[in-house]
This record gives sequence, structure tokens and C-alpha cells, in this order.
Amino acid sequence: MKTIFSIISNYKRDIIYILFILLLICSLSFSIRTCSNTRSEYKNNIIALKDTIKYYKGKNGNLVATKRAFESSLKDLKLLNEDLYNKLDQLKAKGHITSGVSFEGFIENPSNDTTYIIQRDTLYKGFNKNFDFNNDYRILEGNVSYNKDSLNLHIDKDIVKFDYTVALDDKNNIMINSSNPYVKFNEMTGFQIPRQKQKHWSLGPSVGFGYNPIENKPLFNVGVSLNYGIIKF
Repeated sequence: MKTIFSIISNYKRDIIYILFILLLICSLSFSIRTCSNTRSEYKNNIIALKDTIKYYKGKNGNLVATKRAFESSLKDLKLLNEDLYNKLDQLKAKGHITSGVSFEGFIENPSNDTTYIIQRDTLYKGFNKNFDFNNDYRILEGNVSYNKDSLNLHIDKDIVKFDYTVALDDKNNIMINSSNPYVKFNEMTGFQIPRQKQKHWSLGPSVGFGYNPIENKPLFNVGVSLNYGIIKF
């Protein structure tokens, strides 16, 4: 024991220097990694802010809409897109929200004519009545006319508007809602690929080789070591 304490006492200053250098390297590595991640997020979000909806054909020929998503924490999202932040915040997730998307669209039904034949003549005079129904969720325009024992319904415009907000939390719960009170959801199915967390600390057996210039001889070491990886490839 005296020998160990004497060795520590003799090399106390060197040990402090080594520990200081290791701490400095770890701190520098953490700072570089943080800056690299921040720079990557910054570039992605600049593209997302400028990106617009694009379409491409899926495997069965249908159109698929695509747009670049933001990459940030939910708190930072408020600065990038306050509207999306508010929609996700209203979901009241059970866990922490890990991803979310909000979109708006409409369904435009083709205009059509439908004719009904009146079996018993109860209307003695013809008429033509236009109708216009328009709110935040639907536009329906057309006219109804009666002439010569027939009732005609002509629809000029029939558009159904919708919006959805979908999110996933860290417990793999799916959340979806719409501002349209008439929208109902029959089935929900989700899929998420978990991100592999990069590990930097490792514990295991180690074999080392070195050289001692004081004693002018090679060194060989076998043991168990705790390592921190700065660069992984």
C-alpha cells in the first residue's frame, strides 16, 4: 500500500494534468457534437421554411403529396411555426410528443344533374330556386327547378374541406384530431422506426501497447477500461 501511495504522491501533478486534459477533451467533443447537431437542424429548418407541397406518383399511380418537415424540440417549434405548435399543444398527449404533422385539404365532387320524375302532379306552376350553402367545412351551390312534371336538381359546386393534426408521443401513442366537428375516425394504425441512440461510453476488456522512454522499454497492458468515444465510424 505504501508503494501505491508513494507512486500517486510522486505523480500527483501528472495525474491531475491527465485528468484535466481528459475532461477538456470530453467537453470539447460534447461541444462539437452539439454544434454539429444544431447546424444540421438549422439547415433542415431553412429548407422546410422555403419548401412547398410537391406531388409524385405512388406505386399504384395515385398522387402523393410531400413537404420537408421541421426538426426541433416542441418548444423551439413555436418560433418556427406557431400554428403547428398550437395544434400539437391542444392534443394533450400522455407522453412527450416526438413527431407531428398538420395538413389541410378539400374534396371537390364533380358537378352533376339528377332528375326526378313526379308520379303525381302536385305542382301546377314551374319554379327555379337557387341554393347556396357555405361554411368553414363545406361549399354547396346549385339550383332546383320544376318544369313539365319533372324536378331537376343541379349541383354547380360541392366542396368538402378538412384538416387533420396527427402526432406520436414517446410511448408510441397516436393522436389525431380535426377542427371539423363532423369528422369521425373509424381506424388508426401507426408505424414508427425507433432512432438508435449513439452511445459514447463503453466498458470492457482492453489490450494496450506503449513505450516508456524513462526506462527505455515497451509496455504491455491487459485489463478492464472505461472508454469515451469521440469519433465513431
